[in-house]
Amino acid sequence: MNERSVRWFFVAVGVFYLLNFIGLLPGLSEPLLTVMYPEAGLPVGGEGSSLLQDAWAVIGAQLGAIGVVALWGAREPRRYAAVIPVVIAVEVFDAFWDIYSIVFSGEALWFGLTTLFLHIVWIVWAYAAWVGLSARSPQVQ
Repeated sequence: MNERSVRWFFVAVGVFYLLNFIGLLPGLSEPLLTVMYPEAGLPVGGEGSSLLQDAWAVIGAQLGAIGVVALWGAREPRRYAAVIPVVIAVEVFDAFWDIYSIVFSGEALWFGLTTLFLHIVWIVWAYAAWVGLSARSPQVQ
């Protein structure tokens, strides 16, 4: 994978993570969370709903921060290559979290499987970017 392809990866993951940040802001995330966890019976506007929105806002903020760094790194992909394993680690953890949520927390199966698929796409793309940069530069390992 050449540097231009890695640049596209950084832009794509950066935009995706920033969209996650926006979508997980309290107020905006409430409809999404009721779709994600239909069995939880979250009262719209209730205390439990507010707590869940706040928790997801923290996750969104973390993704947003990584997204900003990825977008910044798109300018010089080789220099910011360390963002790639961060994306891999986040996506692997989130994939396990989705499996846990499906099995133990009542996450809607279709939603969990969709996000699991997206995690796999990001992991494979990030790994290809990492290997592509590593093959071209011995310092990226």
